[in-house]
Amino acid sequence: MAASLRLLCKVTNRFQINWKSSFSLLKSTKRYFLSETYSCNDAWNKYLQDPTLKKISLSDFAYQIQEQLQKDGMVSAVDINVLAHQLQQLDEDEAEFMEDILAKFSLCQNSLPRCDATYHAIVYGYLAAGLSDRLPPLLTDRLTYGIFPNHYTLNLLLDYFIKHEQIASAAKMSYLSMLQEDFTNPITTLLSLYATVNHLLTSNIDDLALPPVQPVEGEEEKWIKVKYIKFPHYDDHFDIKDERFLLGKTLLYLAKSQSVSIPKELCNSLKVIGSGLYHKFTKGLEYLESIANSPDGVISQHALNYFTQSLEKVEARDPNEPEVEIGLRTIDDVIHRLLPTTDEKLEYQTVLSKVEERLKTSGKVVADYDLGQVVKELVVSNLAQLEPADISAQLKLFDTWTQNRKEELEKQVFEYEKNLRIEEMKVQIKELKEKEEILTYFDNEEKLRLKFLEEDLAKDKNLTISQ
Repeated sequence: MAASLRLLCKVTNRFQINWKSSFSLLKSTKRYFLSETYSCNDAWNKYLQDPTLKKISLSDFAYQIQEQLQKDGMVSAVDINVLAHQLQQLDEDEAEFMEDILAKFSLCQNSLPRCDATYHAIVYGYLAAGLSDRLPPLLTDRLTYGIFPNHYTLNLLLDYFIKHEQIASAAKMSYLSMLQEDFTNPITTLLSLYATVNHLLTSNIDDLALPPVQPVEGEEEKWIKVKYIKFPHYDDHFDIKDERFLLGKTLLYLAKSQSVSIPKELCNSLKVIGSGLYHKFTKGLEYLESIANSPDGVISQHALNYFTQSLEKVEARDPNEPEVEIGLRTIDDVIHRLLPTTDEKLEYQTVLSKVEERLKTSGKVVADYDLGQVVKELVVSNLAQLEPADISAQLKLFDTWTQNRKEELEKQVFEYEKNLRIEEMKVQIKELKEKEEILTYFDNEEKLRLKFLEEDLAKDKNLTISQ
C-alpha cells in the first residue's frame, strides 16, 4: 500500500496550512500584464481544501516516499501528486531532497502520462515558498525531472518573472515552448515575445554564447575499449546549449506563430534578428531579399544591425582543416563543422552589403523603429481580451484534477485491499495444508515411507534396507 494512503487514513492534525497566506505572494496590486484574476487564487485555495491534500506533513510524507523509492524503485503518481501540493511548506534546505525525489520518480514507468495537476502544484509551491530561482533549472532539465507545465502554468511563470524583472528567467520559460514547437496559446505567445525581445535588448549577446572549452594542459588521455564507435549526432534542436541559438530560434518560431496576429514590420525584424542569432545566415539573407523585392516590405535598422553584428562575430572555420578522427569525435566537433567557412562568411557579407544597399535606396529601412515599445504595445493591447478563455478553462481543470485524484486514490485503495486479501488467502491456504498433512498423516504413512525410500534409493543404489 502506498505511503500516502496510510498517512491519509491517520489524518493527523499536526500541520494546519493557511493556504491564502501561503499564496499571497502571487497576488499583487501592480498590474503589469496578466491581471490578478488570471491567477485564480480563490479557486485554487478552494481546490486545496480537498481532504486528500490537507493536514499532511511534507517532511514525514517525503521521507516515506523516499523510502519506498529506495525499496521498490517505484512510487505511485497519485502519491507524488499529493506530495506536490505540500510544497508551499518547502524551505531552501529541503529543496534538493525534494528534487531528488522528483528525479527518481521521472524514471518510474508510472510517471507517464504526464500530470498537469502535479506540475502546476510544483510551480505554485516553489513560488509560494520563495524558491522561484530554482524553477528555471528544474524546468529546463526535462531529461532529469520531466516537468512539462501546461500553457496556463507557463503563463503564470512568465508573468511572475516579467513582473519581478527577471527577464532572463522569463526568456528561458519561452525556450520551453520553442523546444515543444508549441506557441498555440496566444497568451503564451505574447508573453514569450515580450520576454525574448526584452532579453535581447537588455543583454550583451556575446555573454549568451557558451564559453570556449579550454584544454587542460598535462591531462592524460583515457582510452576506453568499446564494441563499436558511436557517431555523435547533433539534432540542432534539443541538443542546443548556446543561448544565442535558443533565443534566435525562439524569435523565429514566434514570428511564424499563428495564434497571434503579429504586424508585418515586427515579423520581419524577428525573422532577421532570429536568423542572425541562430547563425542561419542563408535563411536571413533570403528574408532580406524577400523584403527588398516586396512592394510594401520594410525592416528596422535595429534588426539589420543585429544581423550584421552576428555575421561579423561568427567564428569562421578553415575549409581545409582535417576532420577529427571518428574515435575522438564529439558533438562539439559536429557543431564546429556547421560553422561557415572563411569563404562562405565573406560571401554572406558581400550579399548582405548589396541587399542592404537596395533596402536603403528603396526606403525600406526604418531608422526610428522602437522594437521594445512595439512589442509592449502589442502585448498590452491583446492580453486583456484573451484572459477570460484561459480562466474559464482553468477553473474547469481544477474540478477535473480533483475528480481524477479521487478516482486514482480509490483505485489505489482497491488494489491495496485486493493484495491484502490475496496475502491473507495465501496464509490461510498454507495453514490448511499444514492441518491436512497432520490429519492425513497416519492414513498416508505407508505412501510417505515408500516415497522417502524411493528418494533414498535414487541417491544410493547400494543402500540396504533393514526391517
